[in-house]
Amino acid sequence: MNIRERKIELRQEIEKKRALLTAEERSDKQRIINQKLVALAKERILPLTVFTYMPFRSEPDVTPFMEWCWKESIRVLLPRVIKETRSFVLHAVNGYGEIESNSWGIREPKVDLPMEDQILSISMILVPGLAFDTDLGRLGYGGGFYDRFMQLYSSRGLDRPYSVAAAFDVQVVPEVPVSWHDFRLDGLITESLNLQQPSR
Repeated sequence: MNIRERKIELRQEIEKKRALLTAEERSDKQRIINQKLVALAKERILPLTVFTYMPFRSEPDVTPFMEWCWKESIRVLLPRVIKETRSFVLHAVNGYGEIESNSWGIREPKVDLPMEDQILSISMILVPGLAFDTDLGRLGYGGGFYDRFMQLYSSRGLDRPYSVAAAFDVQVVPEVPVSWHDFRLDGLITESLNLQQPSR
């Protein structure tokens, strides 16, 4: 089995496991995860701009963290997918009234909001994904959106922002299959784990 096939198989396996969590289990775990995200942001001296995402399907609900950012006057950036180029653009969002659902049912910034093109302004990125390992490897959904975004920094000789994922314990596996273009995270938070790269 090659890497591509292993990734497909693992995505299916983890998606099923994550979907089996009960509403009560999810609620308890998400509360802990969001508390840890807030603590991390405070630890990192309140990042001025956070790039996050709206949860989809059975992903952990990270909107309480986003709401906390708004309350603390931290700028919140959300991605809007451009299907034609398989990429996304970023918009600063100040409340739920500036968010709508796209054709896939994914909530994203309204199209008429000003675009944010200053990637150097981002100090922390909350990265979605399906599977993770304790070496901070990440398996995304297969679109490569975040891998390409992170490559923007290296291609311009820039230091990339601190990247962290929020996940449930059931999404953590012994080893995530990685390709040369897959980036490793700086941190991973679950209901029982708080892993950080020592150098970050």
